[in-house]
Amino acid sequence: MKTQRLLLSLFCLCFLTATGSAQLDFDSPLVQQGIKSQVKMQLRAYWEGWGADDMLMSMLHDSDIRSALDVSNEQFQQIQEQVDKISSELVSMPEFREMMEARMTLVESLDQNNPDGETMNKILELHEGEIMLIMTSFSTVVSDSLTPEQKQKYKEMQLALMGELPIISPDMFEVLNLTDEQRQEMKNIKKELEPAFEKLLEDIANNVMMLSTLLREGQEGLTGNEDKTDEAEKKLIRENPEFKRIHEEIRSRGQVFASQFKTKMFDVLTDEQWKRLQELIDHPSELAKIVLKKLKEDRGESEEGKNPGGGWQPGPGSWRPGDAIPEAYRQERNTRGNFPRTEN
Repeated sequence: MKTQRLLLSLFCLCFLTATGSAQLDFDSPLVQQGIKSQVKMQLRAYWEGWGADDMLMSMLHDSDIRSALDVSNEQFQQIQEQVDKISSELVSMPEFREMMEARMTLVESLDQNNPDGETMNKILELHEGEIMLIMTSFSTVVSDSLTPEQKQKYKEMQLALMGELPIISPDMFEVLNLTDEQRQEMKNIKKELEPAFEKLLEDIANNVMMLSTLLREGQEGLTGNEDKTDEAEKKLIRENPEFKRIHEEIRSRGQVFASQFKTKMFDVLTDEQWKRLQELIDHPSELAKIVLKKLKEDRGESEEGKNPGGGWQPGPGSWRPGDAIPEAYRQERNTRGNFPRTEN
C-alpha cells in the first residue's frame, strides 16, 4: 500500500503542477483513469524487471535495511543527493517538459465531467511517459550507486521473499546464473501468461480504486500531518471489514498468479540452480529476515499468523500465497532433474 500511495501522490502532484488544483476533481473520470493507469504501470514495472530498483530506493530509507545491505551512511547520502538533484532538474529536462506541456494543453481543453475518450487516452499516455522518465531516472541512480556485492545481496533477498511478492519477474532469477537458453524459455513463459497478467492488473487496479475511496473517507477528521494517510489506513485495517477484505484480496490475487508463474520458472532451473534457490529460501539472509519483518509490520500482521484479522484463508491442502515454494511442488521437483528437458 505504501508504494501505491506514493504513486497516487506522484500522479496528483504532476497534475497539480501542470494545471492547478482548482481544475482537478479526484472523482473525475480523468483522475480516476489516471490513477488506474498508474497502478498498472507500477505493477508492469516489476513484471518487466526494472521496478525492483524503485522498491529498493524506498527500502534504503530504513537504517536496518541499509546496515544489512552494507550501504554506508555516506553512500546513502550520495544516493539521496543525486535523487534530489534529478528531482529539482526534472521539470527543465526537454523530454519531460515537452510531455508535460503537451498534456497540460490537452487537460485544459478537456471537459473533465464528460471527457472525450481519445483526448483522455492521449493525456494518460503522455502522463505515463512522464512517470516512466521519473522512475527510470531514480532507479538508474540507485542501480549505478550499488556495488556488485550489494546488488547480489538484494537480488538474493528478492528470491528468498518471492512468496511475499504479488509480481515477480524472470529478471529475479538472473542471480542464479541463467544460460541464454533458460532466459529464452522464461521469456516464452512470460509471453504465455501475459493475458492472465493483464486481467490481474485490471482487477488489482479496480480494487485499489475502491481502497483509495475508503482511505480518503477515513482521513476525514484526522489531524493534518504527514502521517495522516498511515493513521487512516491503520484505523481502516483495524475497524473496517470491507477495507480489510479488499486489501487482502489484492494481495492474495497477486500471489496466486505469482505462484502459477514462479512454478513454471522453477521448471526451467537446473538441479544445481534449484538447490541454490532452496538454500536462499530455507536459510534466508539477515537482509531477507529484516525485510520480511517490516513487510509484516506494514501489513499489520503478527509473528504468529499472516492474517490474524480475518479475510482470505487457504483451504486444506492448498498453496499458501506466502509460501515461496509450494510443498507439493518441492517434493515432486526434488525427485527429478528438469532442465534441460530430455526428449521422449
